[in-house]
Amino acid sequence: MHQSLYAVTVLALCVVLCIVFVKYWVAKDSDVHRLPGPSPSIASWLWGHELLVFQHAAAQMHSIWARSFGGMYKSRARYSIRTFQIIATDHAAVHHIFANSDLYVKSAVFRPLIMNILGKGLVWAEGEDWHQQRKILSPAFSPESVKEMIPTIYECAERLERNLSNLILDSASKDGQTLKIEHYLSACTLEVIGMVGLSHSFSAQSTEPNPDSDAAQIHASWEDLIDMGLRPLAFLAPLIVRAIPALAWAPLPLPHSQGAVKRIVDRIGQKIIDRERGELKDKYANQEETAPTSGSRDIISLLLHAKQPGNDAHGALTDTQILDNVFSLAGHETTTTTLTFTLWELARQPAIQDRLRAEVLSHGRNLSYDNIQKLKFLDATVKEGLRLHPASGQTERVPLQDDLIPLSTPVDGIGATLRIKKGQLIHIPFLSLNTSPHAWGPNASVFDPGRWLEESDPASRPHGWSGLLSFLDGPRNCIGWRLAVLEMKIILATLIRSIVFLDTGVVVEEKISPGLQAIVGGKGRALPLLLKAV
Repeated sequence: MHQSLYAVTVLALCVVLCIVFVKYWVAKDSDVHRLPGPSPSIASWLWGHELLVFQHAAAQMHSIWARSFGGMYKSRARYSIRTFQIIATDHAAVHHIFANSDLYVKSAVFRPLIMNILGKGLVWAEGEDWHQQRKILSPAFSPESVKEMIPTIYECAERLERNLSNLILDSASKDGQTLKIEHYLSACTLEVIGMVGLSHSFSAQSTEPNPDSDAAQIHASWEDLIDMGLRPLAFLAPLIVRAIPALAWAPLPLPHSQGAVKRIVDRIGQKIIDRERGELKDKYANQEETAPTSGSRDIISLLLHAKQPGNDAHGALTDTQILDNVFSLAGHETTTTTLTFTLWELARQPAIQDRLRAEVLSHGRNLSYDNIQKLKFLDATVKEGLRLHPASGQTERVPLQDDLIPLSTPVDGIGATLRIKKGQLIHIPFLSLNTSPHAWGPNASVFDPGRWLEESDPASRPHGWSGLLSFLDGPRNCIGWRLAVLEMKIILATLIRSIVFLDTGVVVEEKISPGLQAIVGGKGRALPLLLKAV
């Protein structure tokens, strides 16, 4: 009896000592527990603070907490091995994380999401796989290649302008036509990606919609994906994946929904690859010039040409990788998102819209690439739209080894360097960074393109293109950013010259599903605007 009691006592003492030892070493090697953060009393015992984040507008809680606790704070995560996640909005810390892209990789939650929607392309890849893909893809998104896409972008933008103008003329109301603008913008950007990416017309802008068309199926699948992302299952899925990562590849409803768009694009794209490859083989057989001709340098042709005999095909992309990259990198829905929100902002501020229209019209209707670059207020408007409404509102990173993260603002009890352990989950809310009063002033949440025309201190803003995180930062910044910015400028300039956009007064909430979406009435994306002729 005494021996049993002694054994139990010794065992209990060992357990206590082990706990103390583990806590000591965690405290010694990691500063996470020293970070400030929201009170545990407002956290769910199972869902942590993340349920609050999901229930509110995109980045709303992150922005509130950042103002209270600073650029680096902790919050209780959903069930995971590590109880706390770090929320990073400190400029130096975020830059360090993105600059060291081989050390900080996407989390076990984000990678399956990307794979299901976009495949195993550049956005999904890590390490040497990413370096190889980036090297091969870079020429397709060079300034010269993007310039050659301009005629196609203009063609699609002008078709959108005509379609909307005709709808306004056909309206029975003299007050104009109310339309869900994102539907028409999505059709335009889909047609752009089809032409510049695949040398294929989806006929997405047809005035006689066909529900069985590829464009209609892509649109319907994307809408289903957005709707699914707003349901409780979308909140539960990451929790399950964190607990059991292998389930990310299981045929569950949410992953299946995420992959629907990709399956449609893969089916179409493989036919196009087979066609393009056949044409290239015929040219080689006849000893004809095989380099893509000027004006027809679509991305898929450039990538297939790199695999032909006589070229350095070492490490060339597979057909699957080509398809995974072409559709995702040209930014179909991401461009639609920012354009939708930008037009909504212009509709709510007529004076800014009038100023933009006057600038565009002062340069005539035929805007060359050089003239587009001269439109300073157009540039400012696009940047402001990207700042307030980045299509990708957040990301997560996990370090592959212990690290020291530099901080631009020291944290009490920690200093100017944060020690973290391998595997620590770090959440980076782009939207909070882009709307921080610390970087953008007291009117940071207000749509004001004029801020871009004023002198500013670059050091006060995050790293990244134009001080924004909308295209990320570091080596893994968005490879297609030039195309995205140019496409937004051309579409916006084309529409604003002949159409007036007016606010309908609906209450719009921003939610992430899987990217930033305009939600009205708690339902799927729908942003109605009133359109009138100039």
